[in-house]
Amino acid sequence: MRVVKNHSRFVVVVLLIAVLVSARPQGLDPAKVAAAIQGNAQALKTFVWQQRMQLSLKGETKKTTLTQMNYDVNGNLQKTQLSEDPPADSGQQQQSSGGGRLRGRMKEKVVEKKTGEFKEMMQGLSALVKSYTEMPHEQLQAALKNAKFSQGSGDMGGSVQIAMSNVMQQGDSMTMWIDNNAMLFRRVAITSSYEQKPVTVTANYSMLPSGQVYMGEAIINYPDKQVVVQLDNLNYQRSQ
Repeated sequence: MRVVKNHSRFVVVVLLIAVLVSARPQGLDPAKVAAAIQGNAQALKTFVWQQRMQLSLKGETKKTTLTQMNYDVNGNLQKTQLSEDPPADSGQQQQSSGGGRLRGRMKEKVVEKKTGEFKEMMQGLSALVKSYTEMPHEQLQAALKNAKFSQGSGDMGGSVQIAMSNVMQQGDSMTMWIDNNAMLFRRVAITSSYEQKPVTVTANYSMLPSGQVYMGEAIINYPDKQVVVQLDNLNYQRSQ
């Protein structure tokens, strides 16, 4: 009986170890993950693509733009606006046709100031998101060393979930879901702040026929100003 009892305990221990080992992501050395992400980012710089930006304020769509994106020979991102709805000068045309002079120069200055502040805010939010999604190789590798790895669940089943904190700011968080084999993004969720106000970002990734992974859709939410920005990247083509 003692032999049987000890054997039963041994079986339980072996099964427990097997469960723990199978639940732990395999072959995910932080250095290799960082290298795979960096290599993918470099490969994407050989493409030309379009980015659609939809800006919503207080639940109402205010502007939609379509921009061509590409990197030059020095690795700098170039942007060429293809369309804008409504056009940038439509507000001025409406004011002049409706007796804009009566509104006075002071009114125009107020509008210009608000427009400038809003543009500055959008640039700041864009830079914030870029600091996470295009993190330098060494910084990403360092963050991954302190990350928590686990198996993805739900619609991210089959992926590896990587949770990081205090990445760019104290108290922030960044969670990545990556493919277990290619070690490339499937989804990224960021919680951070801009001017000490909360900002959340969710980005979903797609794969090109050539194997590179790109950010297909990103949603930036800045509740303090009731601003939501949706970015869609599309029509990727190899640059000549």
